Amino acid sequence: MSRDRGSATLEATVIYPGILLLLLLAINTALWFHARSVALAAAQEGLRAGRSYGAGAVAGKAVADRFIKKAGGAFLKSPVVRVTRAGNTLVVTVRGDAISLVPLMPRTVEQVARAPVERWTTG
Repeated sequence: MSRDRGSATLEATVIYPGILLLLLLAINTALWFHARSVALAAAQEGLRAGRSYGAGAVAGKAVADRFIKKAGGAFLKSPVVRVTRAGNTLVVTVRGDAISLVPLMPRTVEQVARAPVERWTTG
């Protein structure tokens, strides 16, 4: 019986840091997924604004930037919005870094939304 003294303390010392690390990894993964959702929503909002009839890439970029500031400014760090138009297709790309609790983990987020530009046709 006396040889088991302190074994609970030793077990706690070994197990608790592992549990804490798993908890931090789970929270970090959730933060990364949330940042992805914010980036995708911003890209879709920018696409919606930029592809409407008479609007341009500048309108799409402005709406996406505004959405990021309002909805996910704390979760998506240093966001970059790029809007390109190739023919009748508008592409909005949002890239940034997700916040992280665990250092040295990949945090880069990039989401793309693309759709045809609205236009008037005859016939």
